[in-house]
Amino acid sequence: MDKQQKLDILKQLVNIKTVAANEAELTRYLSQLLNQYGIKNKIIPQFDNRSNLVAEIGHNHGHKLAFAGHADTVHEGDISAWDTDPFTATVKGNNLYGRGVTDMKAGLAAMTIAMIELHEEQVNLSGSLKLLVTISEELTQGGANYLSKLGYVNDLDAVILGEPTGFGVEQDNQHYLVNAHKGALIYTVESFGKAAHSSTPDKGINAIDQLIEYRNAERQLFTKFQTRDDELGTTIYTPDVFHGGQQVNSIPDYAYQQVMVRTIPQLPNQQIIDDLQSLVDAFNANDINKQLKLTVNFSGNPVKTSPKAAIIKISQNVLQAFTNDCCPIKALSIGTDASQFTQQNPNLDALVLGPGNNTAHQTNEYIDIASYLEFIDIYKKITIKYLI
Repeated sequence: MDKQQKLDILKQLVNIKTVAANEAELTRYLSQLLNQYGIKNKIIPQFDNRSNLVAEIGHNHGHKLAFAGHADTVHEGDISAWDTDPFTATVKGNNLYGRGVTDMKAGLAAMTIAMIELHEEQVNLSGSLKLLVTISEELTQGGANYLSKLGYVNDLDAVILGEPTGFGVEQDNQHYLVNAHKGALIYTVESFGKAAHSSTPDKGINAIDQLIEYRNAERQLFTKFQTRDDELGTTIYTPDVFHGGQQVNSIPDYAYQQVMVRTIPQLPNQQIIDDLQSLVDAFNANDINKQLKLTVNFSGNPVKTSPKAAIIKISQNVLQAFTNDCCPIKALSIGTDASQFTQQNPNLDALVLGPGNNTAHQTNEYIDIASYLEFIDIYKKITIKYLI
């Protein structure tokens, strides 16, 4: 496959608008591309017009490696702030612009092409290489969760997630190897009171007041969580949304808060959930007229792979050979589909490594074309060293 063909594939992915929807069009395109080269693949529908994809080459014996990437992107934001159409891939100088090109359609395209070229070159892999393409990573990691529950990660030894790991826009060809990241827990606490006229507040139960009382107790709970991970640091608690009341002359009968917690292995998501539920239960037991409800909206476990794992050491050596520079191993507070994969397969080694920079989720998101093309060869070399 020549340079222009590789660039055209990336352009096609960017031109398919997949803002938390429409991944089915993208997976159909990738399926047709893989079919052209005789690579077995399967589209796995999950919701209306939202499909995952799984492909595989190699043999059933030996190590099993996977490339993983998500098809969805975040919203384009204020389109007037873009210098180009975010959903029309545009080349300017050495860069390609468009929504999702860094996060993470360049990684997804590079992984797909690497698989195709390994197949075309008839590399005798002592093991198998899978490609996992997921929906809804940006919001729920729902595609990764679905594929995991269907058993597609059960036999894997290692997975590389093609999220952008570049140092920044000034150093497009220098990359971290991300071996660990925090988990995420998102939950809602609802408060149910009793409405009344504001002139007779004693006839009502103010849902805001009881939610504030609960929230103060919740803060105290999180101050007690003092455990720390050597790489990931401490648990981060951020109550970001608080809403209650409809108008100024009515006692509010409903209020809610939403919280995001960045989690570490030493304080598992489920332990936090259990502690929160106990706190809610204690409040509810005090007064049957004042009731709270806890709902977990999302839970993704922290991910941590030993820097000594084979996939980490091989990838670091390969990357250093390509860049002629130090490629440090680093833990971040980002979230990836690896949270779902490793929850299903606790023995799975996960590495985040992909083309791209820190323009992800920003206007005028771009990829350095040379870096994108180089990563195709990087992925091929890592696969060969890991599976031969």
